[in-house]
Amino acid sequence: MFHRAATPALLAGLLLAAGSSVAASSQASLTSSGIKGCDALIAAGLESQLIFPTDATTYEDRVSSWWSASSRLRPWCIVQPRNTDEVSSAVKALSEAGAGSFAVRSGGHSHWAGGSNIQNGVTIDLGLMNATTYDPATGVVSLQPAPRWGDVFETLEGYGVAVSGGRDANVGVGGFLVGGGNSYYSGRHGFGCDGVVNAEVVLADGSVVSANSSTNRKLWKALKGGIGNFGIVTRFDMQAFPAGPLWGGSRASAKSYTSEVAQAVVNFTDGYENNPEAAFLINFTYQPTISSEVVIAQVLVDTDGVENPPAFAEIQEIPELFNDIKVRTMSGIASDYVLPSGYYNAWFTLTMKNDVRVVEKAAELNEQLVSDLLEVMSSDDLVTQCLFQPLPKFFADIGVEKGGNVLGMDEVEGNSLLWLLTITGTTPEHEAVIHTKGAAMKAALDEYAESIDAKVPLLYVNYADPSQDPLKSYGTRNLRFMEKVAAKYDPDGLFQRRVPGSFRLSRVE
Repeated sequence: MFHRAATPALLAGLLLAAGSSVAASSQASLTSSGIKGCDALIAAGLESQLIFPTDATTYEDRVSSWWSASSRLRPWCIVQPRNTDEVSSAVKALSEAGAGSFAVRSGGHSHWAGGSNIQNGVTIDLGLMNATTYDPATGVVSLQPAPRWGDVFETLEGYGVAVSGGRDANVGVGGFLVGGGNSYYSGRHGFGCDGVVNAEVVLADGSVVSANSSTNRKLWKALKGGIGNFGIVTRFDMQAFPAGPLWGGSRASAKSYTSEVAQAVVNFTDGYENNPEAAFLINFTYQPTISSEVVIAQVLVDTDGVENPPAFAEIQEIPELFNDIKVRTMSGIASDYVLPSGYYNAWFTLTMKNDVRVVEKAAELNEQLVSDLLEVMSSDDLVTQCLFQPLPKFFADIGVEKGGNVLGMDEVEGNSLLWLLTITGTTPEHEAVIHTKGAAMKAALDEYAESIDAKVPLLYVNYADPSQDPLKSYGTRNLRFMEKVAAKYDPDGLFQRRVPGSFRLSRVE
């Protein structure tokens, strides 16, 4: 613990030794930390909202709250604004300080180190801004950036409504929505970002604006997939829709049924527009708690709550190892399939044409990946997931009808499949291995897709590895549009120059 008498130099040394942060109770007398960005926040009157590493319990608890161990970096200080005005004060103070890097966190579910945190800088942690409110008169849900989707769904279920939100209860609102947001409800309502009718945004100069279809319309569109390149969204207003219990869950089949499962997901994708109430994904997964070998998990959901609907007749004819499908709430299914926290992660993504060959090739490459990893890792330390999700053309059409987004799906011809590879390990040494092996599998699958003319350039930013370039994949038209919006609303490039993590327009290759 430190006191007012501590000199700036001494305090800076303490921070260096500790690695980074401060609890409100210990900051009442703080006048200087010796760290420029942190001192700017103190001068702005935010000392009670700062966490420094010298308050070990509070700081360590907050660092460990990031979902992925890969993201648990150590800032010099963490500032936790309680409302939009304090976010504005923090951004203005950091901007006027003229130096020092910072990061922005909403729910903290980023899988990679720089996604929503920073080493030796300032993290603006929006975790205290976690309110969900619903106005029955307008049908609009107002969300601050940090609620978890499980809590959002549970609140809205009391009103008999929902929004296109995350499928994992632990995912936060902010990053999900500005990154696009695939949902069980996408077939009827589009990606999560397409349901945003208004956003409250803190700009680089600290000013607060609304962005919607009639005010700051270009900013509104750019926020839908443009992540944190334009400002900090402190409130999302989303149009709700009537919703009740759904029928859904997971089943699994042996890997010997790869061809049948691959054909089923391709057929479902091509017929998806006829069954927009449904959602389906497949996952070639190695999880030693389930099986000693790879199995093919399948997630089936009917958002109307219809049991065993015709849309899933083909997949349900394939023999199963287990079945956990039942009628449940959206908050229930989101909570039942939460990805565990505290592991080191490597994620990679691609988009490919809706072609059974790419699914079968991915299964083959995934089998080899698991074999290679088990030569250098214990089976107890490894989990892999090789997922395919339908990305039909009509998803893009919904986005266009709702004012457009910048994800680039409207520039893709025909139906596609969204691929995600996730690998987890338990140590930093594992992280290096799984990243190298995962990158090699991604490259091999990408090369194969190109060889059969099945490659689609689109990369989903919420799944992308930092070695990938998702903003570029949105296409030249969307990239130039986002650059113009950023130049207008952040002319000095604060969010380009001073935020080294996440994906930045200024770093598009």
